[in-house]
Amino acid sequence: MNSCFFLAADAEYFPYACLAARRITDVSTPIDGYLLYTGVRQEDLGIGQRILSGRVELVDVAAFIANARFEAASHSIAAYVRLFSDRLPVFTGYDRIAYSDSDVLFNRDINDLVGQQLRAPLLAAHDDYMYFRPSYREKLGLQPGAPYFNSGVVVMDMNSIRADDLLGLTRKTAVLGKLNDQNALNIVFEGKWQTMHPNWNLQSLGTREFRFTHAYARHFAGGKPWGNQVGVELEALKIWRDLAKDTPWAEPFKQLIPFERGVIKRFKRRFDGLTAMVSSKEYYQRRARYDGRKTHALYSAQADAGEMAISFPEVVGGFA
Repeated sequence: MNSCFFLAADAEYFPYACLAARRITDVSTPIDGYLLYTGVRQEDLGIGQRILSGRVELVDVAAFIANARFEAASHSIAAYVRLFSDRLPVFTGYDRIAYSDSDVLFNRDINDLVGQQLRAPLLAAHDDYMYFRPSYREKLGLQPGAPYFNSGVVVMDMNSIRADDLLGLTRKTAVLGKLNDQNALNIVFEGKWQTMHPNWNLQSLGTREFRFTHAYARHFAGGKPWGNQVGVELEALKIWRDLAKDTPWAEPFKQLIPFERGVIKRFKRRFDGLTAMVSSKEYYQRRARYDGRKTHALYSAQADAGEMAISFPEVVGGFA
């Protein structure tokens, strides 16, 4: 099986993508890696080439995307680059491709992720936080109980994806529905994705039981290490700082305070039960019943068994 990994970034996120890609190579055995970019300054390209030391190939896809005449509904066009994995010349010949967002820090060899047995076109992680808002199913036209995945870390079986033109359908769905990339992917890959172990896309937004040290790959989907740093573990922040040292990109990673930010946010979560009692909003009611350890164990067992994503995960998890 011929496999690789890639990240994608515009000029703003290019520095962070370079650092995240370097971290992947630091903790992994050799594997082909790519960073697809658009609109990046020559100065930053030079820094990226030095940091990556030839272990990750930098590929300018601006002309390709322009020729594709793809009209993004939201976000940067770089967020949609993964939807062209079946057409980009650089990926011709690859059977298996892993994609990672730029705000993901790996602790484990990415070959362990990309080399897993797949029974479906896509391997992805459940997004618990969408299950607090189940109206997404009706809005996206999904079946009752349809699970939802986060596309920040995914593994694609390119042979089945190419055979059924699944990414071509995803691009059409995104354009016609004016959808972001993740919603379009969830529509087209409904019933076609396998549960990824939650530690490969550990967000730690809904529970404090699982931390950076537990993560195979820690996804900073909330506070960014280069932003407000809310919820960013100090040991993770140190790794980002070490990756960025001796570069002009180091400034955003300076530790803002001498302890982990997010104390107030964590304190407020203690009152979810009370909020649920006085509020009729389903979001708070479900969040109050959410058991992070139970849900993590559920998804872990599914992943270890190679199971397809289950319907009504919030019911099985006991927080519906």
